[in-house]
Amino acid sequence: MHARFHVVIVRHPDGERLPILLDASRQPIGWINAYAIQRLRPRLAANSLAKSLHILGFLWSWAAKQPFSLQERLNTGEGLSPDEIVSQLYPWLRRSFQGHPKVHKLVVSPSTVAQRLQVVARFISWHLECAMARWSPGSAELRDIRDRLKIIERAFAHAGRARVASPQHARPLSEEEVTRLLMVCRPGSDKNPWKRPYQERNYLIVLMLLLLGLRRGELLKLRVGDCLLSRRIPEVRIERSPDDARDPRRSEPQVKTDSRQLPCDASLARLLNAYICQTRREIAGADKTPFLFLSRDGKPMSLARVNGVLGQVGAMDPEFRDLHPHSLRSTCATSFRAQGLRNGLDEDRIEKHMMYFFGWRSSDSLRPYVAEAIRRESCELSLGYQSLLFACQTAETGNDQW
Repeated sequence: MHARFHVVIVRHPDGERLPILLDASRQPIGWINAYAIQRLRPRLAANSLAKSLHILGFLWSWAAKQPFSLQERLNTGEGLSPDEIVSQLYPWLRRSFQGHPKVHKLVVSPSTVAQRLQVVARFISWHLECAMARWSPGSAELRDIRDRLKIIERAFAHAGRARVASPQHARPLSEEEVTRLLMVCRPGSDKNPWKRPYQERNYLIVLMLLLLGLRRGELLKLRVGDCLLSRRIPEVRIERSPDDARDPRRSEPQVKTDSRQLPCDASLARLLNAYICQTRREIAGADKTPFLFLSRDGKPMSLARVNGVLGQVGAMDPEFRDLHPHSLRSTCATSFRAQGLRNGLDEDRIEKHMMYFFGWRSSDSLRPYVAEAIRRESCELSLGYQSLLFACQTAETGNDQW
């Protein structure tokens, strides 16, 4: 049994959310939290920082079982030996630390192991770099720690050398699937899985994920004032607002991409306006929060609730049992690219448009979506070729069995 730990998020009055790692007695683990605050906090959002602290909690659990003090070793610059990393720490990080699932996995996926190794390696390297800073330039102690750091980095690279499968990207829906999904989700539909008071809200959520390609966090950070519906071309404004003091959610949704303004079709704008002016006003307490999408108690919807909304669709219709918010974003990106090709744009021009529309800073973020679009196009070309070949054989022999 590994030592228990807790990751909690402290919410300050100014809105800042700070995850911290606690031991079983709910006391802060200082030498790990110091790293999180000094190195990770300036560049990671609260949710991402919490994920890293969970991984470092696994490291802390492993360290609690060892006959030596890992904290002391890091402070002195000794670190870990290659054998300790490869033969002891690596197998530990491969373990599945699930609680009581229906089917208990002994190990996690290679991609998860690679992520854990990366987080732990950076943590250990940071501590050794801090130890190096305490010695004067040119000292023998400084050279020794620097040499050990190189050995440790090679050991982590060796431990993670196993081939890691590329993470599977959220599969976009086909045009036929999109049509069926909207028929299921349309308010008043016999197959609609939601209670009547929430059908308009949930249908609008599906539409905005599908048509504007929003991330789940971007959707939930929308405020009523971000819907600029009176303009000649209606727009929805996506704004970055980390550590929002007016956001009461402990797990604050994040806008991870760049701020931008997205155009709305007139039909989508009418649905948005009807929701804001009618449906949303009927929710008790709606006038006390600026956020667009609210739960039944008048508080902003949570990230988990959006997943639950789409999960209800899958429970009603098995065709959509794997439906996820990001699959709708992927559908939007794939369709966006196809529309650009139909309009005669080249790949470079389409890439620039997609980077703005989806808020990406780097073309690397675009690649999974383009790869999925190319996979679909190649599939269609292959099936077309196969169909043509069978048609030619049928024409020659007069028999479709050959």
